[in-house]
Amino acid sequence: MAFIEKHLDLHPPKNQSSWRKIAIGTWRSAKDPSVYGVLELRCEKAMEYIDSLSKSSGQRVTITHFLGKAIAEALRRHPEINSVLRFGKIYSRKNVTLFFQVATDQQGKDLSGVIVRDAENKTLVQMTTEMNKRIASVRDFSDKSYSQMKSLMSLIPGWLTGWVLDVAGFIQYSLNMWSPLLGTPKDPMGSVMITNIGSLGLDLGFAPLVAYSRVPLLITAGAIKQRPVIENGEIVVGTTIPLCVTFDHRIIDGMHASKLSQTMMKIFADPETELNVAEREKTPATALALKVGVHSPESTLPSPA
Repeated sequence: MAFIEKHLDLHPPKNQSSWRKIAIGTWRSAKDPSVYGVLELRCEKAMEYIDSLSKSSGQRVTITHFLGKAIAEALRRHPEINSVLRFGKIYSRKNVTLFFQVATDQQGKDLSGVIVRDAENKTLVQMTTEMNKRIASVRDFSDKSYSQMKSLMSLIPGWLTGWVLDVAGFIQYSLNMWSPLLGTPKDPMGSVMITNIGSLGLDLGFAPLVAYSRVPLLITAGAIKQRPVIENGEIVVGTTIPLCVTFDHRIIDGMHASKLSQTMMKIFADPETELNVAEREKTPATALALKVGVHSPESTLPSPA
């Protein structure tokens, strides 16, 4: 391992539109440009797919696993969303990395997270197996990388924490440098942060952008319930899941959000077809990102359920 190396694998920066330059110049940090939205999805087909996959694979696949795979596939199809901001320029990531927030105990005394890297190139079963192992290692404190990071943070005085996080974020993301001396794993919060408050019985809740992480997209999944929906012009009872989305307006616009929403609706409506198509294509995110060109104007999980 090199003493100092690149923190992220990124494509060259894109040419910015006038709007993008204004947006970046207006909001100085991720503390300012939060945009919030709710997407309610029918999930009958998704739940059938999850149940079938659980039986055929022997793995306990849950809606959290499925949601992570759906988001990874959506970012694979729309790589312009999978980006990071550095020195006023937008760089596309070469891969999709998912961060799932996890409670380390049933009393909610502490939170941690698990990372799934290259999620766009993994099947749902592969992701499920990896996540379950990582969640177990976080809860029994055998995950050395996160244990080391938490031990380091426990030594920092509260009044100094914000400054330390800002400096670490500048080194890792603005300078794109990483060293084991920083005491954190590479890219510890990934492309998108996902949390499932539905497992706590909560319907809606928005997660705040985490400035030092440079993550432009956060998704909070609410409780799956039967709710009134419109079907063929009639009001019927449907099983739905609300997704509360927070995004960084310096990188993501309404047009990007619309594309993401439409893709998520397609995957939830017909997961077997949409995810199998993705498996057949096996097109790396890097290849898609090169075609995009210019940008256009958790879980707080008692268990992954």
